[in-house]
Amino acid sequence: MEKANLTLYTVIGDFDRVAQSMEKRFREVTKIFSPDNNRWMFVLQDDSVIRCSMMQTKDEAERVAEHTNGMANFFAQAETELTAIKEEVLRQINCFNCVVGIEFEVDDNRERTNYIVNTIFDVAADINGFVLYPSMSLYDSKGKLLFSARGKSEYETFRPVANSDLLEVGRSAPADVDQYRRERSIVRLEEEGVPYIEHLPCEVLDSEAVIRTPEEIARRATALFAVALYSEVMLSENPDREEGLSFVQKIDESYHIMDELTPLEKTYLENPSPEQHDCIQFLWRYECCAVLLWALGSAELSYPSEICDVPFIARFFFDNQEKGTILGLGETRGKEEILDEADLTLRYDWACVDARINGKEMPASLDGGIVMERHYAFNWLIGANGGADWDDIRPTI
Repeated sequence: MEKANLTLYTVIGDFDRVAQSMEKRFREVTKIFSPDNNRWMFVLQDDSVIRCSMMQTKDEAERVAEHTNGMANFFAQAETELTAIKEEVLRQINCFNCVVGIEFEVDDNRERTNYIVNTIFDVAADINGFVLYPSMSLYDSKGKLLFSARGKSEYETFRPVANSDLLEVGRSAPADVDQYRRERSIVRLEEEGVPYIEHLPCEVLDSEAVIRTPEEIARRATALFAVALYSEVMLSENPDREEGLSFVQKIDESYHIMDELTPLEKTYLENPSPEQHDCIQFLWRYECCAVLLWALGSAELSYPSEICDVPFIARFFFDNQEKGTILGLGETRGKEEILDEADLTLRYDWACVDARINGKEMPASLDGGIVMERHYAFNWLIGANGGADWDDIRPTI
């Protein structure tokens, strides 16, 4: 038999979950399972062998960092018009803290090979992982191409994620206020018919949360509106980049947002021929903008099944151009209300990801794209990921 190789990547807190998933998924076809620390061998019923070798940051942080840095540098060289997708993929790669090399034997039996490969993807789904082919094509757990060495992707938008059990590593125990918040969220989920897992921890403990200042929120919301409006022009029937940039300029003249733009946003606006994928990804910033306007008390957040009220957002900013600020137009919401909504959104996102991984319809009419954008915005708003800058937010699921 010839040998084939795949590599499994994930961001995970409990590294034992990887071996547990491998053993469970291959159990029906395994004659002998031989675990040895971070190496495992499966002897299958046909006497062929699958060998796995895991590197993880608990014991081999330098090796993992060297490996993921090399992988990121390789993909960074890929020529592509999908600059936004590419940057997010590079950020995801730099999040990986666990790498599993998988070597297995293949023959002319295509059905057998497909079974092994599909089972590896099932393992990836169990641990929210990604699978790399020798051709340097990286796939999600459903076999959808995330990014390839040729700069291709089947994604229109992508946001890096971390695994929720990382939140439990080295963190303080939740206080009563955190537990009560979780319980309130679960009551809402049950009323709405949204599936959940009780042990999913909150993104940020009440004692750790640092809510952004109203000034920060207002500046970020305005920059998001500018980028989303530009994207809307670029996705219209008759896209005109100069027209789109003129809108950005008008917003800057009133609100002075150019210094607020992030490196990714600047790169996108400076691209003379942005790919449709990138335009779509930045068009979703309307949803993030809606969250920030809600936090400022200037808008309401509806159930995340339909896109936000874009005409309202546009009128809101254009009607206040002469003032040059959107501060003071509503009563800024308090920490408790913001953390409540952030916690609920985290749990919505878990339900959406669970549905996507398992090939099910989105539960309770949730829109996974809307929920993902809200989750991202809330993480920035509450100071998650160590108070990371906008481009560096990593929602956990």
